[in-house]
Amino acid sequence: MRSSRFTYIITFIFVSVSCLWAFAGQSPVYETTVLSTINTIPEDTLITPVKTTTVTNINQVPQISGDLKDPENIKSDVYFDEKTGTYRMGTKLGSSDQFLEAPFFMTADEYAKWQTRQAFVKYFVKKNRDEFTEKGKEKFDFSDMKFDLGPAAKIFGPGGVRIKTQGSAQLKIGANSRVVDNPSLAERNRKVFGFDFDEDINVSVSGKVGDKVNMDFNYNSKSTFNFDAQKIKLRYEGKEDEIIKLIEAGNVSLNTSSSLIKGASSLFGVKTDLQFGKLKLQAVVSQKKSSSSTVNSGGGVQLTSFELNAAEYDENRHFFLAHYFREHYDDNMSQLPNIMSGIKINRIEVWVTNNTAAVTNTRNLIALTDLGENTVFNKKLWTGGALANPDNQSNNVYQTLTQSIADVRDISKATSALDAYGLIGGTDYEKLGNARLLSSSEYELNSTLGYISLRSGLQSDQVLAVAFEYTYRGTTYQVGEFSTNISDNTQTL
Repeated sequence: MRSSRFTYIITFIFVSVSCLWAFAGQSPVYETTVLSTINTIPEDTLITPVKTTTVTNINQVPQISGDLKDPENIKSDVYFDEKTGTYRMGTKLGSSDQFLEAPFFMTADEYAKWQTRQAFVKYFVKKNRDEFTEKGKEKFDFSDMKFDLGPAAKIFGPGGVRIKTQGSAQLKIGANSRVVDNPSLAERNRKVFGFDFDEDINVSVSGKVGDKVNMDFNYNSKSTFNFDAQKIKLRYEGKEDEIIKLIEAGNVSLNTSSSLIKGASSLFGVKTDLQFGKLKLQAVVSQKKSSSSTVNSGGGVQLTSFELNAAEYDENRHFFLAHYFREHYDDNMSQLPNIMSGIKINRIEVWVTNNTAAVTNTRNLIALTDLGENTVFNKKLWTGGALANPDNQSNNVYQTLTQSIADVRDISKATSALDAYGLIGGTDYEKLGNARLLSSSEYELNSTLGYISLRSGLQSDQVLAVAFEYTYRGTTYQVGEFSTNISDNTQTL
C-alpha cells in the first residue's frame, strides 16, 4: 500500500514539473515571434480603432465612423430591474434576457445624472456637426452681407460687419418722335425728337459694425418733400466709461431743453456728445435744410406777405428788346413812379417760327444775335461802334451783311453764305423760313422800359425775332429792318 501511494505522488510531481518545463521552454519562442510580427508593420500604416459591438464604457457615446452597422438582433440599452430598483446597461442578443457581457448597474440618481450628461454630449455633438455642415453651404447674399472684423473687434465690439439692403429700383427709358407734314413749316421744324426718362427708386440700406457703429441710408425718388428724398446717418455709440458717448454724421437734429437756445431739425452735418467727468458737451456742425415761417391770421382769414418776380413763374414769355434795356432797367426804375429811361418805342414788328398753317403775314428772315448791340458777342467777326444806344449803326454787323454778303438776301443761299463768313447757326444767327408776324393783340409792349410780354409762351422749338424803332432825346434809332420797307422777293434782317 505504501509503495503504491508513493508511486502516485512521484508520478504527479513528474507530470507537473514536465508541464512547467514545457511552458518555460516555449515562452521565449512565443515572445520573440510576437515582437517580430509587431516590428514588421509599416510606419505609414494608419491604425483605426474599431467600434465594439457591446457596451464597454458607461460614458460611451455612439461614434461616427466607417464601421458597419450592428446586426438588428443586437441591441445596447438601459433596462430597469424592478426587483432591485436599479438600472442595468448592457447589450442583449435577440429576445434573450441574458446580457452578452456583465452589465453596468446604476441607482436612480446615478441614472438621472448619466442621462443628463449623455443628453448634453449628444446636443453639442449635433450642434458641432450642424455648424460644420452649414458652414460649407454659406453663399454670398448681396441683400444680407456679413464679414468678420478680426482684430478690429476689440475696438468696435463683437458682431462683425453686417449690411442689409432692401427696396426696389425701376427705370423707364423711351423716346418721343413727332412729325408734322406741314409745308408752311420749315423743314427742321417738321420733326421733333426727344428722350423720355422715368425713374422710381426706393432703397434702404442698414449696416452695423460690431455693437458700436450703425449706418442707415434711405432714398425715395417719389417722396413728397425734398428733404425726405434722401436720408443718411452714420452713428457711433460709445460705452458708459468712454469720453465719446455719441457721434452722428448725416441727417441729424439738435434737441435742447433750454428756451435760450432753440433746437433744430432737418440738419445735415456732424453731431457729437462728449462727457468729461460731470461735464457734458454737445456740439453740432451742420447745414440747415429747413426753414421756419410765421403765419398771421385775422378776421377768419390768413394774411401772408410775399414778393414774386414775373420771371420766376412765367417762362419764355417776357423778353428785353436789347441788352441795353436790361442793363439800364434798375436805373430807369430807381425813382418810381417816374421812369427815367427817356425812351419811347414808336413801332415794332415781332416775328416767331410759324408752327401753324397760317399763310398771311409770313416772311423769310434772318435773326441775328449781335444786330444793334454796342457790345457785340462775336468779337472775332464784328466790332462795336461809338453809339451806345441800340441801333443798326452801333456796330458793323448790319453794314457788313448788306454790303459784303450779297447772298444773305437769297433764302436758298443765306445759310451757306453766313457759314462761309464764320457765323454759327443757332448761336450767331437763325434762319426762319415762312416766319409769322404777331398781331398787337398777341403781345404787350412796354414802350419806355423796352420789353415785351407774350400772351402765350414760346415753345422749345420756336425762335423770336424783333425789329423796332424808338426815340431817345429827340433822336430816332432803328434796329433791324421792317418788312414794309423791303420788296416781297427779299428777306428781312
